[in-house]
Amino acid sequence: MSGASLKPMFILLSFVAVASLLSLSSVDAQATVSAPSSPFYSTTSLYIFGVSTLSNGTVVGVPATLNLTVTNGTGQVYLGSTPLTQTDTQAQAVISTDVACNLLNINCDSYNFYYYITSSSAEVGGPSAGSAFTMAAMSVLSGKPLNKNTAMTGTANPDGSVGIVGDVSEKSMAAADLGIKIFLYPSTDNVSASALKYDEEHGMVPIAVQTEYQAFQYFTGYNYTPSTNRNVSTPLYLALMKKTYQVFLQYQTSIYNSIPNTNSQSPAVASNISAAEKLISAETVDAVAGNYYVAASNMVSSSTYLTEAKVLEEMQNASNGSAFLTKLISYENSSISSAVNDISKNYVTNTSTLDLKFIALERLAEAQNYLDQSFSSLASGFTTDAIYYYSLATVKANTSYFWVSILQKGTSTFSQNDYANLSNYYLYKALSYSTYASLLGAQDSSQTADMQNYLTQSQNWYDSGQYVPSIFASIEAISISQMLIEENSLINASVVSQINNQTAISALRAINTAEAEQATPFLAISYYYFGNQFANSSEYDYLLFESEAMDLAQLATRLLNGQIHPYSPSLQPIPIATPPLSMYLTAAYITLGLAVGIVVSGMVFEYKLSRIVKRTIKKKGAAGRTIRGRKR
Repeated sequence: MSGASLKPMFILLSFVAVASLLSLSSVDAQATVSAPSSPFYSTTSLYIFGVSTLSNGTVVGVPATLNLTVTNGTGQVYLGSTPLTQTDTQAQAVISTDVACNLLNINCDSYNFYYYITSSSAEVGGPSAGSAFTMAAMSVLSGKPLNKNTAMTGTANPDGSVGIVGDVSEKSMAAADLGIKIFLYPSTDNVSASALKYDEEHGMVPIAVQTEYQAFQYFTGYNYTPSTNRNVSTPLYLALMKKTYQVFLQYQTSIYNSIPNTNSQSPAVASNISAAEKLISAETVDAVAGNYYVAASNMVSSSTYLTEAKVLEEMQNASNGSAFLTKLISYENSSISSAVNDISKNYVTNTSTLDLKFIALERLAEAQNYLDQSFSSLASGFTTDAIYYYSLATVKANTSYFWVSILQKGTSTFSQNDYANLSNYYLYKALSYSTYASLLGAQDSSQTADMQNYLTQSQNWYDSGQYVPSIFASIEAISISQMLIEENSLINASVVSQINNQTAISALRAINTAEAEQATPFLAISYYYFGNQFANSSEYDYLLFESEAMDLAQLATRLLNGQIHPYSPSLQPIPIATPPLSMYLTAAYITLGLAVGIVVSGMVFEYKLSRIVKRTIKKKGAAGRTIRGRKR
């Protein structure tokens, strides 16, 4: 299928005020950092704190030592300990490393991270050392030494906020016993009056912090908090969004005008047309206000309603409704297969257009999935469901063709092996994040189910060689996992405001970084704006969309580097090239203690321009059916 024969084009796009430092000098405002030079080998260490329950039931703080060595490598994260390390601590090491790299805006795909914990406890566990892991990584990557008189507790949230932990009072007293002078803890937690008195008597000051940037300034005296430019709508983004709305409007209008009888007495037809008209009214209001991304989002649902109405009307005039629908499904199936083949073989893919090609292919994969569900429903006698899935598949497929029209014809520079490596990498990154989110104890069963469903989809698509949809499903799982991790700290209204604000600013910073690298993260910008709608109405949607905006903007930036590393199952570190003699013992100690290697890196790409709304609820009155999915 040639570019000229493609269907009508349209698409669905879609804090930190650092407190005055106590007893710190040489504070750099807006310090900058560049990636470490190669070859690279550096270490650091700091105290971390857990708790232990005595035989009499008393809970006491227990210190441990965290060592980190960073070398040249391929973005792998290893964790070992004496004694054993629980799974949640292992997963936290992955996330903390990601956070450190993102906060310093360093692509860590060329480094390996070797963490080692030494403790007198029988077992090391829990996520409360996450921020300490982040401090260690930020210290090594920036070359700024940590103040040995400072320690902290707190989880490292993906957006750079310091997350809630337990037993802060006991940990602060354990730090005071070690001579620590400044003990940082999450602003979402409290230190008891008795602990405060104990700490003061021992010459220590507990300080609440909200972000990892703020904590790092206490540890090093350097402020790496970047400035935030809230003007994120680039001219290219605005122009494309407006064009998207205009083209989609033409498509939607053509469907509406093709319905044989918009005044049909059929309850099913009338219901679909009524639902579409309500959405169209909302779309018009959004477009007049310049909210083209929101208008385009709603158009997916309204166009699906209209397509259903059209098919229902046509089937009423067909001699054999089932045969008529079968013919429609077969035709769309052939069209989708032809488009996939054409896009895969005949269009250029490089670091600047990869996102566009991925979006087109991912949307076509979605359309094919819905088409399969349509055929299955029809075979089982569920005609209403079959019509719905066919209509959704048709709209989904059409949303891919606009992006194909932008791509240049020619030979792709992105190999099938690159697709496989990227898919493999994101699948295991998603597994790390989802494992940690589950271990934190996510309470919302539907959110957890969504996360697991995306993981399953990603694995299935990867196993069948469908690498593009596998990547998208992994990103969905990562974003939901990040949102669940953030939710773990939302214990009251004031905390909700704090975390929400930090999440949004983290998204903005990531977008600013992408734009500074001459990338236009269309989907990240769309998610940022779309998520703002839920700031005062839906904690879930707000955190989810802002988290996704951050992820997608980071992907857009890092994709430009063209470094794509697959997951490596090796649990052993790579050979370390000639470190100083004094470093060998440390390296050997870490190697012997490695228990589990968890792999991750932080490539970021600007695709998925099609997935603006997380879920679509579609109620079918007569059939009593509810479909929950994602608006596109």
